[in-house]
Amino acid sequence: MTKNIVVIGAGFAGVYATKQLAKRFKSNSDVQITLIDRHSYFTYLTRLHEVATERVDPSSIQYDLQRIFHKQKNVQLVTDNVTSVDKDKKIVNGEHGTYPFDSLLISMGGEPNDFGTPGVKENGFTLWSMEDALRLRAHIREIIGRGAVERDPDKRRAMLTIVVCGSGFTGAETIGELIDYKKVLARDYKLDPDEIHILLVEAAPTIINMLDRTNAAHAEKYIKDHDVEVRPSSMITSVNPDSVDIKDQDSIPTNTLIWTAGVKTNHVADSFGIDAGRGGRLITNQYLQAKGFEDKSIYVAGDDSNATEQGAERAVPQTAQEAENEAVVSSANIAADIEGNHNYTEFHDKNMGFTVSFGARYGIAQVFGGKRVRGWLATIMKHGTNLLYFMRIHSGYFMMQYILQEFFRVDNNRTVLPGITARQGNALWSVPLRMFLGIVLMVDAFSYNAIIPVGFGLTAIEGIIGCLLFFGLFTWIASLALIVIFFMGIASWPHAWIVFAAIALMNGSGRSIGLDYWFVPWLQKTWGRSRYGIPKSLYKNK
Repeated sequence: MTKNIVVIGAGFAGVYATKQLAKRFKSNSDVQITLIDRHSYFTYLTRLHEVATERVDPSSIQYDLQRIFHKQKNVQLVTDNVTSVDKDKKIVNGEHGTYPFDSLLISMGGEPNDFGTPGVKENGFTLWSMEDALRLRAHIREIIGRGAVERDPDKRRAMLTIVVCGSGFTGAETIGELIDYKKVLARDYKLDPDEIHILLVEAAPTIINMLDRTNAAHAEKYIKDHDVEVRPSSMITSVNPDSVDIKDQDSIPTNTLIWTAGVKTNHVADSFGIDAGRGGRLITNQYLQAKGFEDKSIYVAGDDSNATEQGAERAVPQTAQEAENEAVVSSANIAADIEGNHNYTEFHDKNMGFTVSFGARYGIAQVFGGKRVRGWLATIMKHGTNLLYFMRIHSGYFMMQYILQEFFRVDNNRTVLPGITARQGNALWSVPLRMFLGIVLMVDAFSYNAIIPVGFGLTAIEGIIGCLLFFGLFTWIASLALIVIFFMGIASWPHAWIVFAAIALMNGSGRSIGLDYWFVPWLQKTWGRSRYGIPKSLYKNK
């Protein structure tokens, strides 16, 4: 007799749990797993701020479910909007069909919690879906562009002011991306970067409270050093089209309010008739079974779950790491129900710490029992945690896509490797050729059997060109000089490969792991200013 496992929601918990169950029942043709989501793709929600600030393309955080599960023949993917769950008849109802289950996992994810604050839905922006990110992305471009040509100083300031409400993971990382993004916006719209004003508003007396106070202090110093205004103890009372009202403070003129202040259970899950706790999170026991329906094999994981370790006072935070942990426990217990052994696994908080990125190059990590890591290395660790998820769901394809999108296919040098790799593959892959040719020329210049005859007096120049190519300095000029010297002093067919190698190196290879990465922009900036001046907005009122 076929047994049906239904998973609602293809988020961090849902995808990972489905992978675990598919592996567990790989050889059991009597078990069918159905994964239902309103989209046909998995969205990497913790990177939505990167899309909103144009660091990466939207497609780079959307992962097609068919590709993720193409080897799992016991998994059926369904695109549908779930409307209700009949717990007695054990049926999931959707807009386009019904799905009977023997075991059910509810992992629909959360949604923004505005705590009833007036105007947030109408005038604010959130970051809980791809639609949210694209809407904010388009708005920022549009409003900054309008602000750049606005002559009225009050309207101009409101248009060029971005307010982020909430300093949790999403809020802090959004602030970090905005720090990098405003330089791009200022360049594109010929603005002074200082005109783009970024504020972080937090209702609590302190900010970034998931970190200890030492790390939080470093984070606060970083964002303040980058001209972000921080306002703790500032509760937003209403959001207007052109301003934000703060309790007991003056209003902030702005057309852009990004709300990241809270999360609650998906509103659809609210209607399932399961007892809820703080933030609407569905209450579960130590096995992540829904309270009151322990005999129905109904489990809850991810942002929907009020997962609490035995003896703990509060539920675990709603993070991707905890969602993965809950996926492991819930999938193991669903398997126990299906197999009929009831050998349940208890939920334990296995939080390994936090990693928070503030833009492309600075991060703060608090890991392995409270060890503190800050700066570039912490950002690398953040990338590592993201890559680890793809390893866990056994998706090498999307792991490679992540690497390409975060390190190689990034505009404006917004990478952790400060743009060294962000020149697309055609330039990066020429680096070994550049270094090899440089070594060949340097060795040849001091050999008795030189490619370029001593009689031409060019071996010293050959050595200099070799050094320039190896270190990636004046690469284009050095390559051109090598071609000229070839025809002056070599012009032999066995060495003709040098010409073609030099041509290949004229694609900007010196700016990939070479000194040209720093020298060429400096030259462009210095020489360009002296020749063409500095671009300025004509609409700013002094």
